[in-house]
Amino acid sequence: MEKLNIGTIIQEAISRFSQNRSGDKPPVFVTLAPAISPVPWENPSAETFMRRFVYETLLTSDPEAPIEVSLRCKSSLSDLNAFIGIKPAFWIQLRVTGRGLRIGEKAIEELFDELGFRVEEWIGVEGSGTRLGIFGTIDAPTVKMVFCLQSVHHKLKCDLLLPIHDRSIHSDLVSREEVSRSPQA
Repeated sequence: MEKLNIGTIIQEAISRFSQNRSGDKPPVFVTLAPAISPVPWENPSAETFMRRFVYETLLTSDPEAPIEVSLRCKSSLSDLNAFIGIKPAFWIQLRVTGRGLRIGEKAIEELFDELGFRVEEWIGVEGSGTRLGIFGTIDAPTVKMVFCLQSVHHKLKCDLLLPIHDRSIHSDLVSREEVSRSPQA
């Protein structure tokens, strides 16, 4: 079982992008949830995907359009849990948002494919700018990653959702979030 330090993964991808992209670079704003500690994952696939996804998204984006990268913990996504058929302790949401993002379903599928994940399905609602992709592996059918592309007012939102099954980590995150929200003396 791997431990993912997602904040570090994001920082490394942004640093690599800053070093490798020539010419103008878009401004990048990062918001990390303070209570997210390293989380367990079955194999290095999530770390590799996150690093490559953030890097490729920044590298191919419009230099004139700001990009926001955020990391949050979602305690429950009950509709998604029921649809996919899993019950994680919580979800980690990595979001990259911006007007100048140039990434689509095909590029996302290729990134997942390189890591041994296949698209189980892309779903959307007719007339909606939102598409949800569910990715899994043949050899470990319970290991899933979910990707959501949403286009709203010429702004693209890309969400990677990782189901985390370790309930002890969830308790620790909830405790730290409660402490960080408590009034200061």
